Amino acid sequence: MSSVPYDFSNQNATLVHICCSVDSHHFLTSLQKLYPHKHFCGFFYNPNIHPYEEYQLRLEDVQRSCKILGIPLIVGEYDDKEWLQNAKGLENAPEKGERCSFCFDFRLNKTAQIAKKTHCTEFTTTLLASPMKLQSELFAQGEVIAKSWNLDFLPLDVRSKGGTKVQNELARSAKLYRQNYCGCLFALKAQRDKSQKNALELLSSLNAPQGIRNLPALRFHNFQTRTRLEQADQPYQILKRKVLHYQLLKGKLTCQNQTIPSFICDYSLLSKPTKAKVEFWHNGIGYANKEGILLLLFESFKDLLKISDFSTLLRQGLCEEIQLLLRHKIYPYGFFTSPLLIIEQPIFNDFTLEISHTMQEEILEDFLPL
Repeated sequence: MSSVPYDFSNQNATLVHICCSVDSHHFLTSLQKLYPHKHFCGFFYNPNIHPYEEYQLRLEDVQRSCKILGIPLIVGEYDDKEWLQNAKGLENAPEKGERCSFCFDFRLNKTAQIAKKTHCTEFTTTLLASPMKLQSELFAQGEVIAKSWNLDFLPLDVRSKGGTKVQNELARSAKLYRQNYCGCLFALKAQRDKSQKNALELLSSLNAPQGIRNLPALRFHNFQTRTRLEQADQPYQILKRKVLHYQLLKGKLTCQNQTIPSFICDYSLLSKPTKAKVEFWHNGIGYANKEGILLLLFESFKDLLKISDFSTLLRQGLCEEIQLLLRHKIYPYGFFTSPLLIIEQPIFNDFTLEISHTMQEEILEDFLPL
């Protein structure tokens, strides 16, 4: 952040560090009611959030929330490398432990610095609204950091006396993005391990289009629907969809010791590397003798794929809607999970296929126009 766009020299202003929209919407609303004569400015600074697509989604949601509330917003740098460097040695610290204390200090010190630059007289943080944080610790750390910068820290308890319930109601009514982990990759992995799930947020699928190759990127893509609906003044509802989410991690087709370029479709299940051969070709499909493996010739299916050439398919990937349509076209009588590969030229010799994937239930947001 090379420059700060606001100067509150002649105003009674408070800089509010913002961690996410769910916490900030309630927190800022409470501040506006409690201190009607104060000026408030938001500061989004969260280099702990990982991956970057998750950061983008939370930032966009905070920008939307601040616009609704009429709060100006300063966006800090995403200096995740510096955050990770300073977090070394704390990777395995428990939630609400030493790593979280470091993370609070890291973000609040930057907040105090920006408060000085904008001539705010005090600062506070929406982390105080999070049930995942120790409020007493935040009060104490905020006071210490404020004194070191010759500023005041504004402590505010918005959790007690039913505050958390109000916060959730506000988040629903404002149709905010409700993230399911704090932000950093260490806490995320620990949380997923505890629930015996893979941290799909940290994995990218090889066959998906560039913009939706990991779970946060897919969520960010889905939330663009909300933006379009709101820009068109179209009423809508947010729906939660339970999805069996597939991610291709590795795939390799070899024939006569040569790797054959191929596109492996979603929901191709193979428990171990398998040696097989094509028994016959029919209408652009090669039928193998093991695991129900099918090899599809690109030229025979390019109209359905809506892609002009094979190299573009390999480079850009294919959206899941078309991949599922392709599976349904080939076999419409059940959820078809045989390995399904798209290749450019037919092969007639023995081949070996290896597929590594991960698949688990996830909750994804959908938007229903009314």
